[in-house]
Amino acid sequence: MPTAALPTIAPLLTALERTGPYPVLAWYGEASRIELSGHVLANWVIKAIGHLDAEIALEPGDLVVIDMPPHWKRLVLALAVWSLGGEMHVIDPGGTAAGSAGSSDAAESAGSSAGTPVRVLITDRPGSERADDADEVLAVDPVSLTPRFSAELPALAHDWVQEVRSSSDQLSVALPGWSGPQPAAGVEPDVDGESGAATSPRLLVDGDGLVAVQHVLDALLRGGGIVAPAGFVTEHQAHEEGVTA
Repeated sequence: MPTAALPTIAPLLTALERTGPYPVLAWYGEASRIELSGHVLANWVIKAIGHLDAEIALEPGDLVVIDMPPHWKRLVLALAVWSLGGEMHVIDPGGTAAGSAGSSDAAESAGSSAGTPVRVLITDRPGSERADDADEVLAVDPVSLTPRFSAELPALAHDWVQEVRSSSDQLSVALPGWSGPQPAAGVEPDVDGESGAATSPRLLVDGDGLVAVQHVLDALLRGGGIVAPAGFVTEHQAHEEGVTA
């Protein structure tokens, strides 16, 4: 069977749901280990898609800038943006434009690409000057279990965690073509659930995996998962997590 590109987010969501309770994402970036099963990760992505569609009215080609430290929430939002056909640029924690995640293309500035206005800014600093140039601002704390944004919000800024929880658990959005990077190997999605957890790839990745998102997509489509961020994971923990690469 020929390999297939990722046409929409649907095959990835299917692959995530088929992993059942198996943890597809283990996050060590905070005081304690956070674990997300395939079902939970898929649910976060579905809710993020619904929020961006219903509350933000994100359209294909809209520019989304992510300006916050690496976190699994950042990965969730990136998947949701690409699901709706958005163009995404990530600004590294040092404040420089890092370009489209998963590619080597650099943004021409911290807020635009070839003059494209910033439709949405996703940030942990909603009061920054960068927020003044965006149509919509999503305030996101890089903290896993917080129920709301921890600081006072500027007028019109969205508390993403609080708002996204009320989004539907069912994907009801007409999806455009996937605008993100393609899986590294172009593998067929694991739609038949044939990839068992014992044989599926489990990757140790830097940050939240956005710097190597093609490989992350490949692993998730094959019924595997990721462990992150690599700098916080000991060799013993990597072994216990069953890291394969």
